[in-house]
Amino acid sequence: MIPEPKRKLILMRNIFCVLVLTLALSSSLRTTAVGQSPAKKVIIEDFGARVNAYVRLRKDTEDSFTARAPSNDSSEIAAHKIELAGMIVSARSNARQGDIFTPKIAAKFREIIRKTLKGPGTQDVRRTVEDNDPEKPITVRVNMVYPEDHPFQTTPPTLLGRLPDLPMDMGYRFIGRSFVLIDNKTRLIVDFIPDAIP
Repeated sequence: MIPEPKRKLILMRNIFCVLVLTLALSSSLRTTAVGQSPAKKVIIEDFGARVNAYVRLRKDTEDSFTARAPSNDSSEIAAHKIELAGMIVSARSNARQGDIFTPKIAAKFREIIRKTLKGPGTQDVRRTVEDNDPEKPITVRVNMVYPEDHPFQTTPPTLLGRLPDLPMDMGYRFIGRSFVLIDNKTRLIVDFIPDAIP
């Protein structure tokens, strides 16, 4: 017969061991669920490398400008933006849809967008990305400068949290049903996924 105090100690130790094992198992399952599969990791790294190549091209193009004093004049800033955009378009004149959003990358993004926009409680997310002004559709093209007078559709935080992070001055946007990678500095459309909204 085990004395009462010793029996309580053994019981407490067993409960502690079960708790530790349960926490370890749940942590392992969470890591597996949240972590990326090797194939997804390769796709996301490929996307990151392609975006970074564009950012380097933009930086090299901007560095080729003759040195000029900083200006607060809005017309000079706008002229600088237009000139930079034109130089980037010339530097990537052979750019085509799918250069950055390759078929594999586009498929992964479509999957993320579809999962975010479907299911219960996603009506608000869908309303955020749907075009509020279908009367003035814009035909999306690579190297097109997005019109200043046309508002961007917001990318919902729920979706942004599931997408790969972007370098500064780059952004995700919806234009109509297309999912767009845009250079916020020049408003150039760098690449897009057509019919991305299910």
